[in-house]
Amino acid sequence: MVQGPIRFDGRTILITGAGRGLGRAQALLLGSRGAQVVVADNGTAMDGGDASRGPAESVVAEIKAAGGQAAVCTADLATEAGADEAVQTCLRAFGRIDGIVHYASTCPDLATADQLPTRDFELVIRVNAFAGLWMARAAWPHMAAQGYGRIVYVTSGGAYGSLGGTTYSTAKASVIGLMRCLAIEGVGQGILINAIAPSAHTRMTDRFEPSAYADWFFKTMEPEKVAPAVAWLASEECDVHGEIFAIGGGRVARITIAENEGAIGSGASIEEMRDLIPRVMGDQRFFFPRDLAERSGKVAALFGFDGSLGSSSGFAVRPIDRD
Repeated sequence: MVQGPIRFDGRTILITGAGRGLGRAQALLLGSRGAQVVVADNGTAMDGGDASRGPAESVVAEIKAAGGQAAVCTADLATEAGADEAVQTCLRAFGRIDGIVHYASTCPDLATADQLPTRDFELVIRVNAFAGLWMARAAWPHMAAQGYGRIVYVTSGGAYGSLGGTTYSTAKASVIGLMRCLAIEGVGQGILINAIAPSAHTRMTDRFEPSAYADWFFKTMEPEKVAPAVAWLASEECDVHGEIFAIGGGRVARITIAENEGAIGSGASIEEMRDLIPRVMGDQRFFFPRDLAERSGKVAALFGFDGSLGSSSGFAVRPIDRD
């Protein structure tokens, strides 16, 4: 069967952080494929200061000059009102919202735990996880009503951990939990949600220490090589949800959350933990649960019990008894 090009005619997609780097490449690509693009970027520096309308307005001008449709949003996504405003901009400008690609982030200077400024930690968490939730919450009723939506969150290889990266890594790792829960809630309503861990030469990676690796990275990992894969995740043809993909330089790979089968003891002493650790660390029998219900069932089976905490279609715990 011959398949035609993937297009986004009539679809409105909100792209955050779209004034530069990855977001800009994404906005230009989707605009060229017929999407009505809302370029959301308040133009701040990497530490969250010096806001400017310039970057977002420049990208909107580029899209329009090429014959596309675009609108500007320079609200501060680190606030609930700003995140809501980004969604409202889509509705005012184009009357609908079909997708969100949340690239916006910030990365203040790296610092060890004893030197970590609270302001930096809060800012990065708010721009990544809080804004991601706020925008999804605002867009959800509209996507659910039309039975269609696509959301792509941006995590990072930084979630694996790095020296001085506590702020950024924590924020990006939290995005994974956000995505996995919303993906379960959205799939039955036609709202498919995934995450990517991109590799690209951006303002953030431009701060790499000089090295042969940095030279290779800058030549290989162009932002434009991330945008096509993300565009597929934001398209009608996407049929996956709850997944994490590493994307960069033309490479696409699946990132999974895994747990080994481990070792079962009596749980009766500290010394038993000491004795079990070599077996646990050496166990290569991994399983890959898609959600908590699947994980609880697998663990129960290891104990010889046939059952699980619940299903993906119901809450796992009862509401709090307030009487």
